[in-house]
Amino acid sequence: MTRTRMDVWNRTQGEGDWPEVLLAYARAVEVMRSLDPSTGKPTDPLSWQFQAAMHGRATRTGSADRSHALWSRCQHGSWFFLPWHRMYLAAFEAVVQHHLGDDQWSLPYWYALDPDRPATSVLPPAFREARADNHLFTENRSVLANGGDPLPDVSDSVTQALQVELFSTDTGVASFGGGERSQPSFFGEEMGAVEDTPHGFVHVVVGNDFDAAGNTVREGWMGSFFTAGLDPLFWLHHANLDRLWQVWLDADPSHRNPPDGDPAWFRTKFRFPDPAGGTRTYRVGDVLDPEALGYTYEDLSVPSTFPAPPPVPAPPAPPAPEGGGIEMGGAEEPPPPLRATPQVVGATQDVSLAAASPAIVELSEPSDLGLGDAGVTGPTRVYLRIEGITGTAAAPAYEVYLNLPAGDAGADHPELLAGRLATFGLAEASRGDSVHGGSGLTKVFEITPVRDALADRGRWDPAQVTVSFEPVLPTPSDTDALAQAATGEARAPDLRAARVVVLSA
Repeated sequence: MTRTRMDVWNRTQGEGDWPEVLLAYARAVEVMRSLDPSTGKPTDPLSWQFQAAMHGRATRTGSADRSHALWSRCQHGSWFFLPWHRMYLAAFEAVVQHHLGDDQWSLPYWYALDPDRPATSVLPPAFREARADNHLFTENRSVLANGGDPLPDVSDSVTQALQVELFSTDTGVASFGGGERSQPSFFGEEMGAVEDTPHGFVHVVVGNDFDAAGNTVREGWMGSFFTAGLDPLFWLHHANLDRLWQVWLDADPSHRNPPDGDPAWFRTKFRFPDPAGGTRTYRVGDVLDPEALGYTYEDLSVPSTFPAPPPVPAPPAPPAPEGGGIEMGGAEEPPPPLRATPQVVGATQDVSLAAASPAIVELSEPSDLGLGDAGVTGPTRVYLRIEGITGTAAAPAYEVYLNLPAGDAGADHPELLAGRLATFGLAEASRGDSVHGGSGLTKVFEITPVRDALADRGRWDPAQVTVSFEPVLPTPSDTDALAQAATGEARAPDLRAARVVVLSA
């Protein structure tokens, strides 16, 4: 029988309300924590700390702890991100079922950035009740989030992510699921759209606190690869990301594109603890359908903000019979396909994303990027790649604007917004060690709509593009509580990009 993962807010009637699915979850968390040692490393694969360590665990020097074969194996920054986390959730769900003695229990999901329901951006009450016996609450979380403040509204990024056409690509353009890699990697550098926002953004704003200048003043579990799995909220957040993968697939049949047939993806296997003993192995190709794993989701509808798919073109009319007849119009021409190899048409190096002045990218020919005279063939899509983003501190996310008028705020020009760059994993991706080279994050935006908006207003500059970065910060309802919670010296944002590149395809 197929189980249903439920929307946690649909089961929560208000403050103080604990739906049965969360009461059971809290009991399981309590049992799992009882299996953890008071000091030292966890040894029981069914314990809370061990389960979290599979996502990530740090050594005393801050590198990834791989002293156990199953630890620090999370997949980020590549096309393995979504399937690995789906396996991780399925294995964790089985552990909870084992502790509860209930094989019908299913993880609920938290849709934190729902474009149609802004109220769900508040943590469910069960996770905010600061009681000693509440195993869903932790002080290792944002003070603002625990206090019931809503997350900053960046829900339009969810709609934008669901519109990305390709699951993965090796050509450097935008993808939903991440860049292609021949081998699994703790961090593969090139994030897909859904991994960036909502995934990374929710991690950072739930985990960390920031002051009005964007300085990090407090760090919590959800803000780091190495501790995120310790927060009970982690699992509900990732259940929603898993759900959004299926929403993306259902939104457009053409999204079932390769890599389904690519053995480097399809045949890759990962291991997880089995409650019955030993380990269970999942193959990527075996987890592409949630129902094959025994579950579905309560709601798989796209947001109301998701644009309706274009109408299917009518087939061309048959030729008129000889001797006359009515001449029929044919279907509109479909959009040209993506080029196999995008072309770099401009780049600049060593860019500070925290600087007040924008980065300037000089453009080479063809500088019109598809805006030539009618009938002239040329590139029709444009992408912005921000490569090698490194640093130790940053705001939760940055809005990226193109050709923003001098002195104007980005909020006054939504048509110039290329997208948002979340900073989850920044410190880990910037650190060179045995599992990562320290080359940072890479984010890709399709900027064709922004180019068109600029061209329509006569403001597209064929010689250059300016790229501005504006921090996205929570607005605290209780500044005194935030000030009291600050645990260390404020760390100013220091992130930089190795290159900012404009591509045509």
